[in-house]
Amino acid sequence: MYRYIAFTWNHRRAESASTAQILAQYLASELSAWRCVLDTNELRVYHLMEQAGSSDAYTLVDDSGVVLGKVFEKPGNSVGRSNDFAFSQQEAKRIVDTNGRHIVEQYWGRYVALIRDVQHKCIRVVRDPSGALPCFLFDYKGINVLCSHMDDCAALGLTSRDINWDHVAAYLSFPRLITEDTGLKGVREVRAGECVTLADGKTSSNFYWRPDQVHDARIVENHQQALQELRSTIQYCVTAWASCYGRILHSLSGGLDSAIVLACLSSGASNAKVVCQNYFTEAARGDERYFASIAAEKAGVELIETAIQPLARPIEKMLSSVKVATPTRNHMEPAVTAARRVFVQERGIGAVFSGQGGDHFFQQSRIRAIAADYAWHHGWRPELGKVIADTSRFTRKPILSVVASVLYSGLLRRLSDPYDRRIVASPLASDSTLDAFSSYNFRHAWLDTAQLLPMGKVRQIVSIADTQNFFRVPFDSADTVHPLISQPIIELCLQIPSYVLTYGGIDRALVREAFTDIVPSEILTRTTKGGTASYYVKLTVGSLPFLRDFLLSGVLVSEGLLDKHKTEAVLTEACLLGNSPPIVPLLTAVKAESWLRAWTNVEHRAAA
Repeated sequence: MYRYIAFTWNHRRAESASTAQILAQYLASELSAWRCVLDTNELRVYHLMEQAGSSDAYTLVDDSGVVLGKVFEKPGNSVGRSNDFAFSQQEAKRIVDTNGRHIVEQYWGRYVALIRDVQHKCIRVVRDPSGALPCFLFDYKGINVLCSHMDDCAALGLTSRDINWDHVAAYLSFPRLITEDTGLKGVREVRAGECVTLADGKTSSNFYWRPDQVHDARIVENHQQALQELRSTIQYCVTAWASCYGRILHSLSGGLDSAIVLACLSSGASNAKVVCQNYFTEAARGDERYFASIAAEKAGVELIETAIQPLARPIEKMLSSVKVATPTRNHMEPAVTAARRVFVQERGIGAVFSGQGGDHFFQQSRIRAIAADYAWHHGWRPELGKVIADTSRFTRKPILSVVASVLYSGLLRRLSDPYDRRIVASPLASDSTLDAFSSYNFRHAWLDTAQLLPMGKVRQIVSIADTQNFFRVPFDSADTVHPLISQPIIELCLQIPSYVLTYGGIDRALVREAFTDIVPSEILTRTTKGGTASYYVKLTVGSLPFLRDFLLSGVLVSEGLLDKHKTEAVLTEACLLGNSPPIVPLLTAVKAESWLRAWTNVEHRAAA
């Protein structure tokens, strides 16, 4: 996986310049495999594991900066094949002259841009709106350090190991947390679409990319126009990403979104060699091989079927000692990860693709605000009756309930908190953790300027922020690419109203219609989704001896974040096999404990 480290300092301060020189010499000796791609009197940038066409450094004219990662031109400016892409002198100058705004407005991809503003004596850091390439920032002896992977900086001794306990407490209740702060004190994350300005020890920031501004730029309400644009934009983005790799492993779940990505991959627009892999469990709901097989057959690609089977001591084998900036969601399927790693190496796979993001963008969420959004835009028209009926059928809510939402959120334009039902305090948390939880700001900064948007779009913005979690799941053997989580697709879906994205009581109705000709009808008409709940129940029950020792004698309990008695009560077979087993909060606590032990050097004790 592509990695970078950069550091910047005030070269006019003798102490800072001296520290920077010492740091440069140290990094030169310790990072012999890393290549320095920019070296100026206040900014030095290194990268590793670059691959021409997929991850590289685009240097800007006159050492004015560098763009790290992968950049594409916006649709209409190119055909999506840009392996040999480079910024012209004129474009590089525009990027610098606009303090980086130009790259956000005219390009997209997986990138972090570092731009020298000589006139204002500062460095600007711009992260792409999808958040596909990580960017962390912290201070080291007066030097600003930026990196993609905190374990690199930890190995170099550049970062402290002080834990941000409030963040960890929040994570226990909401593992999909996306905020500026991280699990480490003093380490902040440059957020997707954000520009951070570093000047003489001071840091300021603003968002170059804002969902509300994208939404307000235009509304694509015409059904046929929305249909055509959605099809062409998805095809363009998938083709663009595919052009970066010779061999691709596609995770084909059997669901709609991964089938759409496969259909685009096999459309002939890409020359990449594609092979698919489907993972299945023993339970019927976790076995979608039938749907995966018909999608692979229609696309004419090889399909590898891999069983997800709990291993001996499975949770113990799932734990990772990799030092990441914040506790991270993990699939907790060690057999899958191991099998994928071997397969990637044997086949020479350059990237693992998925269909992640479709649920978040194409209106899979069953919310009453769909009808309210129509009323927001058009008021009380005769057509509203059909939208109310469709929304009632889609959400499985009484029509009166939908009408109430239309009145409150649509006509009166009152917004409810989109986090109300998403964040529920962990049943394992201690009283002090619950206090920290109640005062923690979970809201993403994108919502601060979204008060004038319809409720359906507000909820969609929360979902867009949520997709950044998919880039946090570490996999070190190949690039991870979620082609649906691409800026052009995100922007288009923000501009298509919720009642156009879904209609007739069917989730993701528009994208289903857009791909009628190349996705099997059995998948297009399928409205159920597979699940792995039974696997996780089996996983935890089979790991109870280890879990009792790991959690009850762990850091979370000793630091008072987990209530020992509450945790002990759920670590029984009877509780985990009951009607509402607390599997998610339990596995969230396991991941947080593993993360804490990695940073605090507390060794795992073997289960009895």
